Amino acid sequence: MLLDVLYAQYQAGGWILIPIFFTGAGGFYLLAWNLMRLGGDFFKKDYSEFMLKFQDLLEAKDIEGAKLHLKSRPGVVTADLLPALSYLHNSQCYLNNFLQERMLKILNRMDRGMHFVSVLAATAPLLGLLGTVSGMVSTFEIITLYGNSNPVLMADGISEALITTQSGLVIAFPLVLLKQRVEEKINYLKEQMELGATIILNQHDACELGK
Repeated sequence: MLLDVLYAQYQAGGWILIPIFFTGAGGFYLLAWNLMRLGGDFFKKDYSEFMLKFQDLLEAKDIEGAKLHLKSRPGVVTADLLPALSYLHNSQCYLNNFLQERMLKILNRMDRGMHFVSVLAATAPLLGLLGTVSGMVSTFEIITLYGNSNPVLMADGISEALITTQSGLVIAFPLVLLKQRVEEKINYLKEQMELGATIILNQHDACELGK
């Protein structure tokens, strides 16, 4: 039943629906892949209390407790911070470089493909517009050959123009909205990683001053 509907849609919209479909499929695939990379962190709303407890544990010099605390909430943020706790005994420069290098790798992995989603979201309505132009050209060719007295002859061109525009917009809207939501979450997680790194570096400074 669904295949019949899709095939009827394809017949009415013409060949331009094929690139529109692949544009949408590519965009949603990249968004789904990024969501998988974020894992459970995408659905975790707040890190404030978690980070405050992490800071309290480090200030109490309970390194093992801090490690267990990070392990209790697996995700990209804790995956970035947990290895750094094993290097608190190293120099400030080494620890800072370690955190920067690790954060850079994780942030690049989180952002991967998001720019291309923007390109695909912008491409879908443009392809729909191309279908609109193609459909209207076909309609005017029919009018030129047979006149406008028979609307049945013009139906194919008008149908192509409307359906391709509709399909492009139907794909572009959710892509833009979902991409915005994912990017907001990525930016929030970046802030939490930077906060965690700052807490670790400050604790390292406090330990150095206490010696």
